[in-house]
Amino acid sequence: MSIAESPGFLEAERVGSRRVPFFELRRDGTVFTTVDDGAEQSVFGVYWARLTDDGIEQVRAWFDELSFDDAHYREFSPPTDQPTTVVYANFDGPVGVSVYGLDTESRTRSGNGEMRRLGNVIDRLRALPDDSQLTVQRRAPYTPTALDIAFQPAVSQDDEPLPEPTRWPFAIPLTQRPLGVGGYGRALCATVDGAEAATIVELMAGHDGDTPPHWSTGATPGSGQPTSVLVTVNALLRGRSGCSAVPSAPAPSNHVVVEPLQDVALADPSAWQGHYPADRFATATSLELYASVPILVRELEAREAVEDADGTSDSTELHVPTGSDLTWYDYEFVAAEVGGSRYLDLSARYQGMAPDPWEPSTWHARIALGPETVTDLDLR
Repeated sequence: MSIAESPGFLEAERVGSRRVPFFELRRDGTVFTTVDDGAEQSVFGVYWARLTDDGIEQVRAWFDELSFDDAHYREFSPPTDQPTTVVYANFDGPVGVSVYGLDTESRTRSGNGEMRRLGNVIDRLRALPDDSQLTVQRRAPYTPTALDIAFQPAVSQDDEPLPEPTRWPFAIPLTQRPLGVGGYGRALCATVDGAEAATIVELMAGHDGDTPPHWSTGATPGSGQPTSVLVTVNALLRGRSGCSAVPSAPAPSNHVVVEPLQDVALADPSAWQGHYPADRFATATSLELYASVPILVRELEAREAVEDADGTSDSTELHVPTGSDLTWYDYEFVAAEVGGSRYLDLSARYQGMAPDPWEPSTWHARIALGPETVTDLDLR
């Protein structure tokens, strides 16, 4: 059985992150949970325990008391922007229910008997891994033997400069490994296991967790691949497939979430009506996109600094967008080949109701992947 929680609409999720179930019970009695309840700190916030046969039967008995009819959990006035809790069990056949707004505060106020009953079962499950009578292994930090490493372009956050990247510790670059997409926002992702996973666990043990680590990738500068990235490392529970596994890879999509631009489309080259000429247009790869975004952001920030120095930043002339203003645009990228060199062209269109007088409604750029420079930038 498992109980998992999805975030509310306004709850921030790190791109590439993947939530572990609040509580998961395997047939052999192994429990995985995100509740520490005073246990030694876990690097990835995941803990494990093992129940006795009596412990498994106790959980079965608790679940026998629950309703798995969605209609029984509907509140007359459900709370706004609350998480959704998904409950699944397969003791005598698969059953499941999805409950909106089930958190500690709401269920203490709830007049719904089924909501209160489910809340009470969740409270019992929180404490179960420390029950000396119902466990053969009490709650302890879980050290995964396989990890998903999701990554994003290396762009500074909150105007803080990026630290020097931690060196990628393996001979095969991150960008040359089998890549899938995983976690929130469809981030590029690679799976490592065994001794490599143990090395990554050691690296993550020294990280504070407030910001994503900045790592080199092992890629060659000017290769059209990112040389450093911001990473989110997700623990894989025993037996779970990683993002690099072919069966787990979702159907291809031309849309990718890329910070700080947000939603980006890899445009169809045959339909591209670009701002700059080229010998040939081709579909941009996600790795090229990840390599080009830091180059673009650095150029925009440099031009903003010039505007500030010239005293034009307060004028109604068109200003380059930077920071959070970048999220107001829809982006399309395409690869352009010119004279044997490869570039990425972008077209950005304002998606709000109407831009301010100093905000361009559209803008275009051409990014040279070899020398890693922006060769053209036009605001309109």
